[in-house]
Amino acid sequence: MSGFLSSILEKVLLYDGSKGVMLQMKGLKGSEAAESWNLSKPEEVKSLYRAYKEAGSDVIQTNTFPGNRITLEKHSLGDKTYQLNFAGVKLAQEVAGEDTYVAASVGPTGRMFEPAGDLTFDKAYDIFKEQLRAIDDAGADIVNFETFTDLNEMRAAILAAKETTGLPVIASLTFNENCRTLSGNSAEACAIVCQSLGAAVVGANCSGGPDSLMEPIRKMYAVASIPLAVKANAGLPELVKGETVYKQKPEQFSSYTKEFVENGVRLIGGCCGTTPEFIKALKEELSKLQAPDLQVRSTSGIASPFNHLDMVNSQEYSVKTLSLKEDSMVEMLKNGDFYGLLLNYKSETMDALLMDFGDKDLAFDVWGLVTNISFLIKKPLIIKSESTELVDKFLRYYPGRVGVVISEDMKLSLSQLKHYGCLFLNENLEPMAI
Repeated sequence: MSGFLSSILEKVLLYDGSKGVMLQMKGLKGSEAAESWNLSKPEEVKSLYRAYKEAGSDVIQTNTFPGNRITLEKHSLGDKTYQLNFAGVKLAQEVAGEDTYVAASVGPTGRMFEPAGDLTFDKAYDIFKEQLRAIDDAGADIVNFETFTDLNEMRAAILAAKETTGLPVIASLTFNENCRTLSGNSAEACAIVCQSLGAAVVGANCSGGPDSLMEPIRKMYAVASIPLAVKANAGLPELVKGETVYKQKPEQFSSYTKEFVENGVRLIGGCCGTTPEFIKALKEELSKLQAPDLQVRSTSGIASPFNHLDMVNSQEYSVKTLSLKEDSMVEMLKNGDFYGLLLNYKSETMDALLMDFGDKDLAFDVWGLVTNISFLIKKPLIIKSESTELVDKFLRYYPGRVGVVISEDMKLSLSQLKHYGCLFLNENLEPMAI
């Protein structure tokens, strides 16, 4: 069997459906962690994997979605984080055999980033790294980050995977009716940022029925050059006699397949409320389709978490400059007065903000600056600095794709800049191929 990355370029792959609903039908209680069954009831978990393989799934997803230490500690299972994730992958491998891929499911931590919550990039990174080590050691084919609502957290997850494993990454977020995540991230910004960091596939899942994910997928398709993934719910859930019920039928669910494929989807399956019957219906629809060639899009886009800008050489932009070389600005940076530093640029009419640090090698709270920028500045950023350490920290923490101005006397490591997926710009703010 060819590798996942080769297969998804050749054809549309069929994912599987929900795990939680199916395990509840097998007796999983609301107070139980679904992952606990990987150790306590492995045959039940394997029977679920087997049902999806028999329905036609090319990719089976592991029963590890909320398998991070933060979530598992709520069930007093934090010390079993490694074992539960390792077992989830191994059980799937026993069923998958040689003709089905195993994708390790990794969900968000459930905590909010600063300043709305207490989660930092470094804390999130460490949480994901622990789960990813177990997944990688067990031999998963792919890691699927799914149902994320914050691009900041998704970046931490992707970088943890990139720096801990060699696994291909699927980056999937969930969107509201305005095509934005709960944190306000646009679908386009999510696609640009995840692709720039090296995700193999980007997409959308959960949210609602397939109709609710069509517009986010269209918006991602307009800016992405990588395959897209989609996993919708079986419609919106309803409460019937105290139980959550999904009433959408498999035939109705699968009727959106052709339109998804026409908009770049190469991996399709189901999320909450879907069953093997839904996967069978998707398989029937896929058998009628020929996947179009993947479109090659411009990769010259930069993005804040909220907006994006395609840096086309022939086009003029309104770029405002925030000079951070003056003594008064330096003092504000050192004193942590980031709000005062950025306040005048909060409502500026501009396409992008250029932050020029000059040759200053400053010691200040870069994470604090980034959290304030993420909260106050909605437009994409361009940075200019001769300090390798400052640029490295900024790019690591900022939840967007940054444009970095490259000059002849710079001492920056280009390989490190590429690691963070930035866009190289010359002094005229034109994209450079390096």
